[in-house]
Formats: sequence, C-alpha cells, structure tokens
Amino acid sequence: MPARKLVAQLMAEVLSVIAHPERYRLIEELSSGEKSVDDLVQILMVSQPAVSQHLSALRSKGLVSYHRKGRYVFYSLRHPWIGAWLLDGLKLLENSNSDSVDIPNAVKSARKLWKRRSAKS
Repeated sequence: MPARKLVAQLMAEVLSVIAHPERYRLIEELSSGEKSVDDLVQILMVSQPAVSQHLSALRSKGLVSYHRKGRYVFYSLRHPWIGAWLLDGLKLLENSNSDSVDIPNAVKSARKLWKRRSAKS
C-alpha cells in the first residue's frame, strides 16, 4: 500500500473515533488535565458505562492513557496538544456558511469554557 494511502486510512480511522460528540467532549475535558471516570460522568452527565465505552474507543487508538488508584481509574490525554488542535478546529464552525446565529454563539461559548479550563491546569 502506498504511504499516502496508508496514512490517509489511518488518519480517517482516528478521526472517526474522535467524531462522536461525547468523545470530542471527553478529549476537551481531558485537555485541562487528568480526570477520574467519576469526574467525567459528572461533567458530561452521561452514564458511567457510556463514559467507559467512549474512553475505551479513545484508548484503542492511543489517544488516552489511564492508571488506577485504588478503586478509581484516572484518564489523561496521551498527547496533550490534541485538545488545542480540536479547539483550533472550531474555526471551521465559526466561519461556516450556516444561517443559524446559534452556531457561532455556541462556538464562542465552548471556546471560552475550554480555554478557561485549559488555562487553570
């Protein structure tokens, strides 16, 4: 397989894992630092089994790592720059040709929240 085709295929697989809204949110939350599964359940307001399933998918592509402390499992991004990369990608939505005023406002709000959380860590 030619190198460019192989790389394109591998990147498409990684992007398909990130493409789920809850996984995107998990990456953004982990961009501010390590969090336990319990913390992620509370932040995302998603069930523990769902959070664990999404983290497993991210782990399968090497995007997150984890360690245990007693009964708690803590996750972090293997490559912290991924959060900034996704935040930078919000430019695609800010400059979209959508007629909806809600989209640019939602992007601004999300960007502020995630930047503030990243700055605290």
